[in-house]
Amino acid sequence: MKPFWGLLPHRIEQAITGGWVRKFRAKYQRRNDSPAMAPARHSPRRLYVDLAVISRDDAGTGIQRVVRALALALTEQGTKEWDLYFVAADRRRPYHEISWPEAGAVVDPTEIAGRPGDLFLGLDFSLNTIRRYRRQLIRFRRNGGRFWFLICDLLPVEKPEWFSSGNVTRYKAWLDTIVGISDGFLCISAQTESDLKRVLEARYGLTGGYRTSIVPMGHDIRESRRDGRAIASPPESGRFDTSIPFSLMVGTLEPRKGHADILAAFSELWREGGENRLVLVGRMGWHVEKLRDTILTHSEYGGKLLWFDDVDDLELEAIYQACEGVIIASHAEGFGLPLIEALGHGKPVLARDLPIFSMHQGLGVCYFPSGAKSTDLALCIQRWTNAVQTGQIKVIRPSVGWQDSAKVLLSSIA
Repeated sequence: MKPFWGLLPHRIEQAITGGWVRKFRAKYQRRNDSPAMAPARHSPRRLYVDLAVISRDDAGTGIQRVVRALALALTEQGTKEWDLYFVAADRRRPYHEISWPEAGAVVDPTEIAGRPGDLFLGLDFSLNTIRRYRRQLIRFRRNGGRFWFLICDLLPVEKPEWFSSGNVTRYKAWLDTIVGISDGFLCISAQTESDLKRVLEARYGLTGGYRTSIVPMGHDIRESRRDGRAIASPPESGRFDTSIPFSLMVGTLEPRKGHADILAAFSELWREGGENRLVLVGRMGWHVEKLRDTILTHSEYGGKLLWFDDVDDLELEAIYQACEGVIIASHAEGFGLPLIEALGHGKPVLARDLPIFSMHQGLGVCYFPSGAKSTDLALCIQRWTNAVQTGQIKVIRPSVGWQDSAKVLLSSIA
């Protein structure tokens, strides 16, 4: 019941607040909570990086791989301009310094406070702590600090039906908060940047007064590992026979990921006697109870159909290396990390024909029509599988690493 009651004020506010009120409030906050204009007297300046979620509960999702990889890259990048501090907050304490990635070091547990030149980087997807400690962040800004936030997508605002009502409420409350204080936004793709500008204008009436920058995504899972970055070849997954060819889908089971479409298409192939194997890797999400039951009761489950919901990064690396290709069936994405991870492993990709995926055309990505029926999609999958097995698809591995991402990030916030 605690999450319900904690979100109740936000539910009520979002239900009764009209668009003009939201726009007025956003502009008022940005104008009245502006930072002190005194020049920075300290060099290097302090860069506070928010890791409130992954420092406490790293679920290993795509977003968390991005956050972890960027945070590690920042520690290795080093910079003369910034003193780097990782920070977090919880129900008991506002934002304070933490020891990360290695736990146990002595850090200052007192509340962080801004001064001219300081910057708070909202790297983590900290929906709860950002809204809970909004007053602390406003003080940080009034004392001269600045804010940049990482934006992965705007889907909970634009497609709320794909998410749980609680997550939509939390996301909107988080967005309401950061819009009032942020100087800039780091976007994971040009698509996300375009979506952000559209939402900021439509929802908050903002057409300027902030900066945006696109941070390219890396692809190497090993660069996002806290404890095994030097591992050259991970051990094989022992849970299934990886020597038999299989197609792979990576991502939380949720409506927009398109698992149901792919399962229906594979079921068509299996009814015709096809030997195609499908492996799903991802945690159980929301609004997919029917899909879960369909998977677990499927006649091919445990044979040609496998689902693993507890795969860590090391095992995921091994599964990527063993698969013959990766299928991306999302109906919408801010970027689509599994696609670039697949190409990084030299694996062909079959993706839904969406604008966000078109940037990878010619790199080893084939496309199926966005609205394809199961029978047509089954034919696309079979043709793609045949092309993969006969070596007809040439994969060009991406050249961008997470160190490159960190360099762009630091250049953007400077």
